[in-house]
Amino acid sequence: MTGEGRLAEAWRTVARIGDLSDPRRAALRAAILVAVLIASQVLLWAMVTAAERLSRPAGMASQTEVEYRLRYADGHLGEPAQARHDGTDGYVVRTEVSDTAIVYSLPFEVADPGKPQALYLSIREQIHEILVNGHLVQPQLALNKVQGVVNSEPGLYVLPARALKPSGNVITVEQSRFGYAYALPEFAIGPADELGAAYRWKTFFTVDLAMGGIFILGFTSLLVLVIDWPAGDRRRARALVALLMSSALVTYLFSFTPTLGVPLNIIIWLLMLVGLGNTLAALWYVFCDMGLPAPWTRRLGQVGLVLVGLLTVQLMAGLFVPGLDVHLTYLSLDLSHYVIGGACAVAVLLLGGAVAVLRPSRWGERLAVMVCLSTFALDHVGSLIDLTSPFVPDLPLTLYLSPVVGVLLGLAMLLSISRQAGEARRVVANANEVLETTLKAREDELRAGHERQQVLMQRHVLLEERQRIVRDMHDGIGGQLLGLMLQIRGRHIAPPAIEASLQTSIDDLRLIVDSLDSAEEGLCAALRAFEYRVRSQIEGAGLGFAVDLNLAPAEGLRPGPRASLQILRILQEAVSNALRHAKATRLVLDGGVSDGVLTLCLGDDGRGFVAGETGGRGLGNMKARAKRLGGQLDIASGAGGTRVVFTVAVAALNQLAAEEVAL
Repeated sequence: MTGEGRLAEAWRTVARIGDLSDPRRAALRAAILVAVLIASQVLLWAMVTAAERLSRPAGMASQTEVEYRLRYADGHLGEPAQARHDGTDGYVVRTEVSDTAIVYSLPFEVADPGKPQALYLSIREQIHEILVNGHLVQPQLALNKVQGVVNSEPGLYVLPARALKPSGNVITVEQSRFGYAYALPEFAIGPADELGAAYRWKTFFTVDLAMGGIFILGFTSLLVLVIDWPAGDRRRARALVALLMSSALVTYLFSFTPTLGVPLNIIIWLLMLVGLGNTLAALWYVFCDMGLPAPWTRRLGQVGLVLVGLLTVQLMAGLFVPGLDVHLTYLSLDLSHYVIGGACAVAVLLLGGAVAVLRPSRWGERLAVMVCLSTFALDHVGSLIDLTSPFVPDLPLTLYLSPVVGVLLGLAMLLSISRQAGEARRVVANANEVLETTLKAREDELRAGHERQQVLMQRHVLLEERQRIVRDMHDGIGGQLLGLMLQIRGRHIAPPAIEASLQTSIDDLRLIVDSLDSAEEGLCAALRAFEYRVRSQIEGAGLGFAVDLNLAPAEGLRPGPRASLQILRILQEAVSNALRHAKATRLVLDGGVSDGVLTLCLGDDGRGFVAGETGGRGLGNMKARAKRLGGQLDIASGAGGTRVVFTVAVAALNQLAAEEVAL
């Protein structure tokens, strides 16, 4: 079973995973499902933990609170206040004051004055100015690599050595407001080389992998589109393209698209739509992979339209009803996190069930998709609560993982396509081997059958030829000898007539022998044998005999024994008539092939005969034989002699030979 039928059967099997009618099989499936889920989560958390440890420097967010001051529109600073550490959100300050910026004060001590010092920010966003002890600090990169709506690019600022003091150092960070609150990201101050390593790793995870993921996802999508998929896999291929392209779009919008100066609630609405579309594409792919029928996909689309409508209503209400935008935006954002996280969890469970039931079928591809969908869920759950690694409880999760796993998703699908292409090649190779073996067996059978048919045909032809010879001898020589015997018994024949009858029978017998002996050599050989036999007869009668035949072997004349015998009989009858009745002194036999027509002519210089004479049965037999060969016999006679002309198409003679062999 292949294609849609196999996938539908797979879904029915997965749907019965909890069927306890076969407890042993149900327990085995459940154990495999649990093992697959654990394996996917262990792989996920191992990757996440390793990435976090590499990109999070020691001493990160060591201060529980920092001092800040608001900078008002007129430029003066407000009273000092404390911003407490709020998990991975950093140091958050929520205020409704019409301020324009906020200035954080970060005191620190230099542990090793011999090493360059640096400030590491987990996210470099909306930073206007950084001062250390009143001296301006230039960032390591003048411009951000990415200008996305949700920027996760870190910042590394090397502190000038001349500005540092043995103790009592203060870094001031001025930041503009974006959104509904200020947030100083988590930071660390320490040796520049240690912080630089963490900076490079986090840049690699959040920027470089995100860029690479977009290209890999786009390339994989194009590859899926150009492949001519079997009918049963086309729906899954379309869903896969939707998943890959939506994942690339999510990464692009979150990391590389500027805010464009639109209100924050519109930006959040757009991000929720993209995230929701990515989740629906993931569910669509899982449904197709599980073989769910088309109505399920339509229901999924209907649910998506309803959610889009609700988000649009929320946006419009926030835009036109003052005071509702903040509350509705946060409410919709939290609900979207729950919906997307729950949908991804359901998709992971379904894929785990597929792996449990169809263990040999695409388990690697499904496991990779499970890990990717788990990261989608993890991102949205992490937006609701602070998460830590189960392997390192004091290690918080700060990375935005969806762009990171784009590379994994794209590579997994590329490997899956490569595997399917390899399987297709193996199937084709095996099919070719089977076909070659079958064809060889059939060729052997046909060869053996052909050989048997050839033997039977040869036997049949031999039998037919024997029967023909018997008929010729019975009707010709046999009839002549029987008539001669009856005449001798009745004493009604003179010795010269007996001699003539015997000569006729001998000539007829020689014709049969000549036609058989020269049948395989063609008509040229038969005519040469005929010339050799009749020359002694003609010259013995005192007549001259000239032959001028232009019948090259290349003419392709192979009329076969029957036609050759009939041609020789026509010529023999013409020679006999000339010897008996023409009173000639010379006979001439000439002929050739021109424009595909064979012409044979026997002429004499005798007295000829008067038109209208019957001429006995000989002339009638000659014309009948010529007609049976598909040719024509013309006789011209006069005072200067007689010419008997036989013409026939070469193709007609060869066709008679082919029909004779087919018999």
